[in-house]
Amino acid sequence: MLPASTQVLLFTQADVGGHALFRVVPVELSVRPGQGRLWTDVSRGNAFTLAWQDHARHLSAVGRARYALPWEQTDLHVSPRGRNVTLDGRSASLPLFVAWVALLAGLPLPSPFLGTGVALEAHGEKLAPAPREFLQGKLGVAQAYVKQVFPGAGKVAVFVPEGSGFDPVPLTALDVRPVPTLTKAVEAVLGLKPRAGGEGVGG
Repeated sequence: MLPASTQVLLFTQADVGGHALFRVVPVELSVRPGQGRLWTDVSRGNAFTLAWQDHARHLSAVGRARYALPWEQTDLHVSPRGRNVTLDGRSASLPLFVAWVALLAGLPLPSPFLGTGVALEAHGEKLAPAPREFLQGKLGVAQAYVKQVFPGAGKVAVFVPEGSGFDPVPLTALDVRPVPTLTKAVEAVLGLKPRAGGEGVGG
């Protein structure tokens, strides 16, 4: 299998002086021949918390259960494109999982591909509804990004957890598309369905 890579945009939140700051972090993902391991690039001051690494392993377990792809024959390499980025938490579940499946399946991601959503270990592939303020902040960043980088694109799809609260009125550049699970997100973005009879992970 030849090395393959793609860039995915992660929406992050930081607390700065008691205020929530949302931003977009470009991350390079690549799959290379290996043994199902996860490699994280900690150069340029970048870091990955243990919680983030455990979460990535959970996504791998969901993927192995649901898609007949070369999970065991490849390693995933994750490298933030910027400096001094710390990846923590699980809000990258949706974009990371979809991009990982796309790489293993040899399928292209749409450009731009936007999404955010948490899949907790206890709930397998189900996406947890996002708090309204939290999601609205991320969608606001996505709106600004699309208007700046893709000004002539019309409304760009952004995938979010089903059941999340948000105000669509100011999101003139976005087509917000709720999805209930990781595999439904993959199907919506890539058109790839999970294998029949695949067992869920953690419920």
